[in-house]
Amino acid sequence: MEKLRKYFGGYNMTWKKVIIFAIITAIVCAGLNCIPALDDTSFQDIAISFECWILFAVFIIVNCDKWWEASLKTFVFFLISQPLIYLLEVPFKAAGWSLFQYYKYWFVITVLTLPGGAIAFLVKKKNWLSVAVLSVATGFLAYIAQDYFYAALARFPHHLLSSIFCLALAIFLVLVLFDEKKHKLAALAIIFVILIGSAIFFKPVTKQCISLGEGEWSYTIDDESVISVEMSEDNTATIHAESEGSTILSFENSDGTIEEYCISVSGGSIFVSPVG
Repeated sequence: MEKLRKYFGGYNMTWKKVIIFAIITAIVCAGLNCIPALDDTSFQDIAISFECWILFAVFIIVNCDKWWEASLKTFVFFLISQPLIYLLEVPFKAAGWSLFQYYKYWFVITVLTLPGGAIAFLVKKKNWLSVAVLSVATGFLAYIAQDYFYAALARFPHHLLSSIFCLALAIFLVLVLFDEKKHKLAALAIIFVILIGSAIFFKPVTKQCISLGEGEWSYTIDDESVISVEMSEDNTATIHAESEGSTILSFENSDGTIEEYCISVSGGSIFVSPVG
């Protein structure tokens, strides 16, 4: 463990290294996301979820000497890596330049790294405040681990590796960043409380219903691998989760009325939101 602490927290993270790290990360992430055989697997989760990015951010932060340095370097890392991922994917994806619609989400996260990096720097103090700060990240990792586990149950073994990685990363961060036993035990206890709580209270919702008006309705699904739909006589559409991902579900009435919904499947659960 001492060797891990030395390598994880004793690296000279210069500005040049931050930029190189961001570029390499973007190339690897975009490359994985452009391999069709890896669709809906743990190897592409890095492109849409947080676990690896939490690891990258913590690594940069603990290798800084000042709070403002941690804030700025984390911000620059995300500012370079995230748009570069989409830029590299443009020639290889059918969506082309429209991929950048997803960058709005990551741009908000990028801006939040400015205060986030400064706050996360408190982890280096290795006191009870450090436990509280790190537990925000490790608790979130525990929740994501549970989310991935449900996704794996829905389509085994897809995303099982991500579930194991998230839980292992949360434990690793506690063990490598804290010295005192009491701090480690408290942080580990928080991880497992959140893990158990999320397993009890956040069950996956594998189907959703949409009630349509009178008339004769037909539907189209942009990506039929994500969901399936059953229509009943009372014009209720029942949506079933098939695999992780997002798609657009469109309904058209015989009178020309059109209703569109963005359907996302995450952790085996379906999330429905109207378009427009």
